[in-house]
Amino acid sequence: MHKGQFGSCCKDLNDAMTSPPNSLFRVEDSGVLYLTIGYAETPQGAAWFDQAPLFCPFCGTQIQDREDIRRKSS
Repeated sequence: MHKGQFGSCCKDLNDAMTSPPNSLFRVEDSGVLYLTIGYAETPQGAAWFDQAPLFCPFCGTQIQDREDIRRKSS
């Protein structure tokens, strides 16, 4: 598993996390990386669906594991 900051495994992930003003990648205060995979309009406004990816979607490097996500999210 890759160690270091999210986005340091490849240039593509780094660019995706830093270039767009409203990136669909975000790191929570807990240290878990999330990727927004969809949204839906509800009567209360937009609802966002996020997923914590285990592998970089660009280079395939494992960047987090389920146990780490579970531990940081609780």
